[in-house]
Amino acid sequence: MFENKLFNNFYRFGETVLLLLYVNALWIFFTLLGLIIFGFGPSTVAMYTIFRHWAKGRDDLPVLQTFWETYKKEFIKANALGIILLLIAYMLYVNLNFLELKGEWLSAFSHYILLLATAIYAVMLIYIFPVYVQYENKLFVYFKNAILMALYQPFRTLYAIAACLTLYYLFFVLPVFIFLMGASLTSFILMWITYRTFIRLEYKQAKLQEKQA
Repeated sequence: MFENKLFNNFYRFGETVLLLLYVNALWIFFTLLGLIIFGFGPSTVAMYTIFRHWAKGRDDLPVLQTFWETYKKEFIKANALGIILLLIAYMLYVNLNFLELKGEWLSAFSHYILLLATAIYAVMLIYIFPVYVQYENKLFVYFKNAILMALYQPFRTLYAIAACLTLYYLFFVLPVFIFLMGASLTSFILMWITYRTFIRLEYKQAKLQEKQA
């Protein structure tokens, strides 16, 4: 019995590693297919969609077919989301590195404001793609909901941040993993964490509605 359990766990681990390698390769290919700028958004949404199914226990879905269908279906909306995120990241980077204001106190104040904005952006980035694949909303509602989700579940958010920092250390020590499964491993872990956050929130909302009824 112990040997069977050990074998099943080993098989499950190997299956997961293969999935991560495969999905990461698909993400790279379809991102390049969209000339990076127009491929990043739909490829990332398709990747999170795959891992959302896995978080729900659907590990038998056709990966390539699901990825491709999601890529096509969400191409325009996901591109809008991806381009906005890339523009925000670019503006934050430029302002943090090149913005100079006259006056020492004004320069320091603007720098701290930009650091705060970067921190909010980073936290929003943890939730925004999981929120996108979990719920159907208007584009700009995803930005608001991602921030609210992070604030509403601070301990889960800290858990996700700790996971991201651990992954950053792994990729720094073993940079080959960035190419092999950098995107897929990150999204797999974040989807696993945030999906359970969504389930908890939905359960609490259901209980609240029962009391009000």
